[in-house]
Amino acid sequence: MTTIPEHGTSRPLDDSWTPLVKVLSAMITFAPIHVALQAYTDFDGACGPYVQTLQEDEGDLYMEAVSNAYLDPEIGPDSVNTLLELGWNLPDDDFPNFFRFIPSSDVRPGDVADFLLRTLRDAYLVKPTDTFEFSPDDLSEAILRGDYGSVAIADLRLI
Repeated sequence: MTTIPEHGTSRPLDDSWTPLVKVLSAMITFAPIHVALQAYTDFDGACGPYVQTLQEDEGDLYMEAVSNAYLDPEIGPDSVNTLLELGWNLPDDDFPNFFRFIPSSDVRPGDVADFLLRTLRDAYLVKPTDTFEFSPDDLSEAILRGDYGSVAIADLRLI
């Protein structure tokens, strides 16, 4: 059972996303504070969409999905509506990106990874065959090397 409610009509990720879910889940599990995943697609050039997490002192998780303030080209109203249906909050004066908070008792790295990847897929039209960049990069490299156990990486395209 997922601890992050599925809003709107978001369909589950298919098996082609599994390697990304596994790596992102491991990143969220082992990262000391911050994890980011940026996608580079055919239509966004060097300014691809990204999602990120920040673990707060008490273990609560703050999540962001990039807003139009940092995208070129910008996402349209349909994508913004998809983000809202997924449960993201609109950017405001305090938070320049779409954002969500998860209390520490509800943080499940696999569910968070799945949610963030559904966000990239549904709102930003990212495909599992696009190119990805994880941060912190030294942690992602250690995970992909198998330092924390085996992770199926299939055909991930990483920077």
